[in-house]
Amino acid sequence: MTFGSMGRHKPHMTRLSPVQLLILAILKQDPAHGYVIIQKLGSLLGSRKVKSGTVYPALHRLVEKEFILGTHVSQEDGPDTVEYRLTPNGRKILSIALQNLDTEWGTQGRVWRFLVSQAGERAAAPLLDRTVRERSPIGFAAMKARCESGRCSQKQLEFLKQYRSYLGHELEWVKKQLDEMKSSDKEDGGEE
Repeated sequence: MTFGSMGRHKPHMTRLSPVQLLILAILKQDPAHGYVIIQKLGSLLGSRKVKSGTVYPALHRLVEKEFILGTHVSQEDGPDTVEYRLTPNGRKILSIALQNLDTEWGTQGRVWRFLVSQAGERAAAPLLDRTVRERSPIGFAAMKARCESGRCSQKQLEFLKQYRSYLGHELEWVKKQLDEMKSSDKEDGGEE
């Protein structure tokens, strides 16, 4: 993902890999050591393993860009470690990156639909099934396009029913959050 940077990095565009973006998101929650970051990435990505040879260079690049800060921590019973934390610039760049995901997903969705259309029914079916199981917005967009073109199977219609139920629960949660925010604003003398 590429986007404009800020501060002393302004003259050029900043490129973050998916791993770097995930690291920033993990560090937004709490500071962490490299090993903990690797474990969190592993639990996020499931069967796809992220190796230390990928994570530590990404951490070093993020430190160089001043998006994270690494602090050496002495250990009495083992080697010293480095604890990483998000900097204000890192928070800003993460915020920009997350705002840009909508555009990125739209583009990826168009690319994905094109590739699926070129792959043929047999090769596309497992890809579509996986994105559907993971409730991927890209998978939903591809399935919507299939159904709108009249190529929707009974299995895909069943998924759409399940997806509608899932979205209903998600929308209820969003409504509850918005209602709580409105209530909080009224208590603070804000919007009516």
